[in-house]
Amino acid sequence: VSAAGAPAAAATTRLTREDLIGSWRLVRIDYTGPKGALDDPFYHSGSTGLLTYDASGAMSVQIVGATRPALSIPATRPVSAASSPDAREKAAAIDSYYAYFGTWDFDADHSSVTHRISKALIPAENGMSYSQDVKLEGNTLTFTNRKQAPDGVYMRTKIWQRCDDSQRCP
Repeated sequence: VSAAGAPAAAATTRLTREDLIGSWRLVRIDYTGPKGALDDPFYHSGSTGLLTYDASGAMSVQIVGATRPALSIPATRPVSAASSPDAREKAAAIDSYYAYFGTWDFDADHSSVTHRISKALIPAENGMSYSQDVKLEGNTLTFTNRKQAPDGVYMRTKIWQRCDDSQRCP
């Protein structure tokens, strides 16, 4: 109890780099704007995914949209001279999948993680860095990104659950 008679705040454990090491299963992605909840324009609802951090500083992330189309396996890659239907299928496959790998850093003072992308599904992201606020509660890891737009603040929250023997990853 504090001097003013109010209950003392619960002690919080400081997040460490080691707390993040391991594999994480995507639970959901929430997206909000100035007027409330929105459908995420990039990931959409119902996405699944896998995030992995290792002790050496390597990381990878893959996110798959819930409406990813089922395609046949091509005889060769890349498939050349694709027909219009093939091109549409390829576009749908790429639009419903997101992946990159690289390195990661944790800033304990700001409770943020930065991903430094080596290679990405979207080649324009090669060499880029993404930082996001991070919070860990039990086995739930939450990333938050805020973006200021002319009409207000947009926020994307990705919620991950630690993979372990009882909770296999996708």
